Amino acid sequence: MVATGIAVLALSVQTAPARGREDHGAEIQEAVNPTADALREFQKRLDGYLDLRRSVSSKLKTPSPAADAVELATPQESLAIALRTARRSAKPGDLIPSAAAAAISTTIAADLKRRASAAKFVLGEVPDAPIPTINATYPADAALSTIPPLLLNNLPRLPDVLQYRFYGRHLVILDGDVQIILDYIANVLPRTVR
Repeated sequence: MVATGIAVLALSVQTAPARGREDHGAEIQEAVNPTADALREFQKRLDGYLDLRRSVSSKLKTPSPAADAVELATPQESLAIALRTARRSAKPGDLIPSAAAAAISTTIAADLKRRASAAKFVLGEVPDAPIPTINATYPADAALSTIPPLLLNNLPRLPDVLQYRFYGRHLVILDGDVQIILDYIANVLPRTVR
């Protein structure tokens, strides 16, 4: 299982208070923090995508050790096509559940508020962009703005092949090897930062 940053965003699991003496034999129930639960679901969906990716990739032809740049590009293109086909019915929220999206949005807003002057400078490189399209290729002419390291440390950790990117005011999860937009959270950046 891929390591996650769940602990960063989630509060610890809390234990419900013990019941009255009349229930002296009752077990103590654990109340799961909703944020932790949402981030576990997010991790489960990321793992599912990685399983799909491995499965699709294993069915593709492996390039020869002496392959040139054109031959190396072909497997990436084939993988991109196969992933799009396998995820043809993907829609926003399939990878990032709404509760996880809310937690991530809250984390980004808090970071921007804490570091307002730095945020304006760093995010100034992100051009305006329309709502992303799932399974679309990340536009070659769009900025590949990096997420500030302090903010990245507070977001759930992604597997190595996946990346967070700001695309306009939106946060996308990008499969970096094939440049496919897997999912997004719309309007995570306020207009004032832009």
